[in-house]
Amino acid sequence: MILVTGATGNVGRHVVDGLLARGADVRALVRQPLLAGLPDGVEVVAGDITEPETVRKAAAGAEAAFLLWPSYSADGAAPVVAALTEQVARVVYLSALNVDDAQPASLNGVWGQVEELLAESDADWTFLRPGGFATNTLEWAEEIRSGEPVAMPSPKAGRSLIHERDIADVAVLALLDESHSGKKYLLTGPEVLTQAEQVAAIGAAVGREIQVEEQSAEQARAAMLAAGADPVFVESGLRYWESLVDSPEPVHSTYAELTGRPGRTYQEWVDEHRDEFRVLSTQEVAAEFVEAFRTGEFARGTKLQAADVVRVSPSEYAGELVGQVAIMENAVRALGGHQITTVDILGPLVSPNHFAARFTFHFAGEEPETTKLSLYTVTKGKITREEVFYYTEPVN
Repeated sequence: MILVTGATGNVGRHVVDGLLARGADVRALVRQPLLAGLPDGVEVVAGDITEPETVRKAAAGAEAAFLLWPSYSADGAAPVVAALTEQVARVVYLSALNVDDAQPASLNGVWGQVEELLAESDADWTFLRPGGFATNTLEWAEEIRSGEPVAMPSPKAGRSLIHERDIADVAVLALLDESHSGKKYLLTGPEVLTQAEQVAAIGAAVGREIQVEEQSAEQARAAMLAAGADPVFVESGLRYWESLVDSPEPVHSTYAELTGRPGRTYQEWVDEHRDEFRVLSTQEVAAEFVEAFRTGEFARGTKLQAADVVRVSPSEYAGELVGQVAIMENAVRALGGHQITTVDILGPLVSPNHFAARFTFHFAGEEPETTKLSLYTVTKGKITREEVFYYTEPVN
């Protein structure tokens, strides 16, 4: 049994898939099991990685664990690491390439501090130290879809971005083979591209030239802080990107050495994520959204919603819910204690800017089925509004 934290994230989902493909038993610690959308066969446990007691319970009986600490601060990490290592013999920790063993852990940020906690524990450990994630370039998607120039600091910064599946592949090896214990693996993509070259690769994939607009440090700082970025990360990030103009990131061959195959290129990553950089038609949005519900991959459907999507459902609550977080919290509240077994879907029925679908939810036990019709509004390739009409009483 392998425990995976961060199982619904960019790397964690691939770790889960890789473990299942190797025949391992997988347990996932997630905040909202009903919306996790993990494959059949995964034991999903509700809990918060920042709460030691839920971590201790989730780790009970597991042989190894994949650890992702979700904060830029190590505050609260010590009791969590202690709870985890009380239960498991081996931990594979997702750290960062900028950890420098020649300096104290306190100077290596949260990653170095969590590494130190694990090194001082009784558990065996493996540290994965990846560089920048290719998936982080999705932050440009909104500008690219809207046809605006991509604004960024240091467009000539050279980066060896790594595909999240490469990180997961190495994590799976380390979780299933104790010979990787005590190792610190430096992980990057197989090539260096400037940030401007990354944008050009996206442009080639979507079939049009995309302009890049260089931001000053002041402009970039203001934009990142306004978006809610951690102030410490903002300052360190700006300095780091500027340094990469003259001293690009290194390329490490660790992935190829461990797996026997070359690392995935940034172009491969772009080709896999092409649709996230272009404006989907209403027909495409409708088909993808309904398929996500049909297969239980709710996280996949969430990607099609605008951040400020509005949901209206008079049978459930008064007024409107605004934003993905509020909608998810309502779903968790409404479905708490109810186990969905299957979902029957009629549709989608599509018009230029709308689509509709009828959902019938079947539950475990003697609970009656629930049927609803949802009408969705699509704006610039994103679901911006959902209006819900129930044929039967909603669960509560």
